[in-house]
Amino acid sequence: DIYVNNAFAVCHRNHASVSAVAGLLPSYAGFLIEEEVARLSEVINSPKDGKVFVIGGAKAESKVPVVKNFIDKADKILIGGVVANDMLKERGMDIGASIADENSKELLSGLDLNSSVLALPNDFVISENKILDIGPETQKGYADAIGDASIVIWNGPVGMFEKQEFAQGTKAVAEAMVSSKAKKIIGGGDTITAVDALGLLGKFDFVSTGGGAMLAFLAGEKLPGLEALGYYSY
Repeated sequence: DIYVNNAFAVCHRNHASVSAVAGLLPSYAGFLIEEEVARLSEVINSPKDGKVFVIGGAKAESKVPVVKNFIDKADKILIGGVVANDMLKERGMDIGASIADENSKELLSGLDLNSSVLALPNDFVISENKILDIGPETQKGYADAIGDASIVIWNGPVGMFEKQEFAQGTKAVAEAMVSSKAKKIIGGGDTITAVDALGLLGKFDFVSTGGGAMLAFLAGEKLPGLEALGYYSY
């Protein structure tokens, strides 16, 4: 008789069960979607001063639009993972055999890679000519930036956290966030897995159930699942 969508994590997908059914029945957002939209809208609308993002992981394509959207609306954007490799490569650094996107130039087009808002790693943990984690100096710099923040949003580990020898950077970010008095929001499957393995998941103010959906929302995209529920009136 009615349709209720409570699956925020798939709201960025234009699937029949996400967006089409909502046009055929009286439709409503579930409590989880309402909370996700409220919490992530708070991120978007919070003041620039004191707003810090931590962006890492392997999928640069979904992360870069968030960086582009907040480069003028955040205090600092701390970069790790493949996203950092892409940026370092485009800044002319030799990243050896590190994983990077072949289309990094196109991906980063229009982004000022020398912006003072962007923080890129300046030391690394390297194995077999590959960057696999941020180094101790970068960890300290990132922890200091997180400590000064009023709100921190984190999506994507900053190293290959699955292996203990490359997990220290991600651990340092997690511990810095937990120690911070800032409002703490995390999302993305790998980020949640990494934080859960450290036993810190309950220390965050909000854990988004969406990875791609969270990123699309923060990038300013209209999510088909939310559009179908009438969330966008413009």
